[in-house]
Amino acid sequence: MKESVCCIQRFHKKGYGTGKSPGFSKPLHVIGGVIGDELIVEVKTKQRAFIKQITHLSPYRTVPKCSHAPSCGGCSWQQVDYLFQLEQKQQRVHELFACFIKEQFILKSILSCDQIWQYRNKMEFSFSQDRSGQQFLGLIFAGSRGHVFNLQECWLVSVWFSSVVAQVRLWWKQSGLSAYRLDNTGSLRTLIVRQSLSTSDRLVMLTVSGRPEYALNKQQIQQFIQKILLTAPEPEKVSIFLRIQQAIKGQPTQFFEMHLHGPDHMLEKLNIEGKTLTFKISPTSFFQPNPRQAEKLFSSALQAIQGPKKHILDLYAGTATLSIVFAKIADRVTAIELNPHAVFDAKVNKELNHIKNLEIICGDVGSKVQELKNDPDFIFPDLVIVDPPRTGLDGKAIKALLELRPQEILYISCNPVTQAHDIQLLMPKGYQLVLLQPVDQFPHTVHIETIALLRLF
Repeated sequence: MKESVCCIQRFHKKGYGTGKSPGFSKPLHVIGGVIGDELIVEVKTKQRAFIKQITHLSPYRTVPKCSHAPSCGGCSWQQVDYLFQLEQKQQRVHELFACFIKEQFILKSILSCDQIWQYRNKMEFSFSQDRSGQQFLGLIFAGSRGHVFNLQECWLVSVWFSSVVAQVRLWWKQSGLSAYRLDNTGSLRTLIVRQSLSTSDRLVMLTVSGRPEYALNKQQIQQFIQKILLTAPEPEKVSIFLRIQQAIKGQPTQFFEMHLHGPDHMLEKLNIEGKTLTFKISPTSFFQPNPRQAEKLFSSALQAIQGPKKHILDLYAGTATLSIVFAKIADRVTAIELNPHAVFDAKVNKELNHIKNLEIICGDVGSKVQELKNDPDFIFPDLVIVDPPRTGLDGKAIKALLELRPQEILYISCNPVTQAHDIQLLMPKGYQLVLLQPVDQFPHTVHIETIALLRLF
């Protein structure tokens, strides 16, 4: 590897420090670099480098808590002062939406996170093995192509997560099993760990290969359960699942779940504007990974809307969290979600929170909207809520929005890049962006959540 000098001038979209270096025509992306750093780096590829020595400390640099920083790909900004993280995220949102800024547009200041450590309620860890058979269970190295390191600690979650990883690693060594490989051999794929921040519920799910020759036997499964229970202060409240992932070439991947121990779900609670709401979370259902900050997110979204509304339509509804939050300002709410497991949880959540004005529909957003429109009794929504995956709205969803033409669209996004792209498609059809609220859901990472309100003019 070649050594070079590099002065960090900005951040890469993945959080790396970026700067020019003598002898290189393109800027270098330095893992762990901070704006204002002067560094001696080792250049691994044409543009990627690692810090060998810091010759001048950035005023925005701080000491990370975690021993894995900055090489861990889980969070790239532990070495960046938190207030500077917020400034960088606010600036990023401003740059992405600069072309939308008009007199009626309000870009609010980013909502900071009160708890910047141990804020997550879910992590997914990977199993891996090298050619010599050495075992790795943890997260992915930053800048690597899927290389896993053995995780010892993680400051984004409670210490229980690390205890689970340690016990599963011991079980793995004794089990005789191998990690799953891309050639569809091996058994162990991923380990998902969840812990409620408002109840004592915990959940662990081991994902394994669906090939019969790599199946776990009864003894291996029982030993896995026992290792997990060793970590728990209340073993009876730990939900344990085995998920079988069947990947057959030329066919859609299938998943099968086995409930091994404890309750078949966990509960999480959110306090939204003084009201406590309870949500059931199944092992594969999506729920906001930072519940305390989700309370700020949902409260802010609710405050952006001037109620009451006759009909709110919630697309990509998941477990109907937003539908339940917004039911208080609507005569009627309709939620559409494709995942049947999430729909089942949504219906339970509706009952748990005594919501009477919510209808939950399972199916594809585009086709279900068409079915609703063809119903003679259908009341067109005056507000549509969308909270899509990172890829943004698909063509069917955009088409559905334009056909429904609600007076307002509330677009919540975990990826402001795709959100800006989608809003650009909606604006020529009469919509204007009137409010944008950035939210810091994930301190020490580059990720930004944004609430956008569009209004039909």
